Amino acid sequence: MWHLGRSMTRGVGCLGGACGTCTITTRFPDQMIPKTALACQTMVSEGMNITFLSSDPSKKTISPLPTESPSRETLFQYYPETRRCVSCQACSTACPQGIDVMVAVREAIVGDLSAVAERFTSCVMCGLCAAVCETKIRPHRMGLYARRLTGAFYPKEASDLVNRIEEIHSGRFDPEWARVMQPDDETAVKT
Repeated sequence: MWHLGRSMTRGVGCLGGACGTCTITTRFPDQMIPKTALACQTMVSEGMNITFLSSDPSKKTISPLPTESPSRETLFQYYPETRRCVSCQACSTACPQGIDVMVAVREAIVGDLSAVAERFTSCVMCGLCAAVCETKIRPHRMGLYARRLTGAFYPKEASDLVNRIEEIHSGRFDPEWARVMQPDDETAVKT
């Protein structure tokens, strides 16, 4: 995109599908409906028409964490448009990360914030779900807030991390650590 002269105003430096900046639509001559994607993850093919989309124009709502346990009403306070979902699946179809966005929005409506947070774990905040939403829902922003709420009020124990720390304390990795710390005879610097 830089070589084409496209100006980049946010998320510059990603080049790996993690920032959501390079949203595009692609279409082939025999294709009726264009597909949405991230340019950095899309292989260019002969005959492909590519349209660069503008960055997500929505503003992030200032949504502080509540003092008590959150509910769906906490989420609706900042993202009331979420209730307007008509289950058209346009958001899920547009998501380049393969997130079932519509299901996450429906989970938000019934108040399952932990499920919403889990679904949006791989969201790159590209905003394509909001761009195609006829009812002006901003699922990516709502999903991020659900992640914040869940992390603050319903944190999961990092069991893999706890297990690894126990393995380290038990000495399981001592032999490997000793081997790594020993200089290789061929590369050791002789003084």
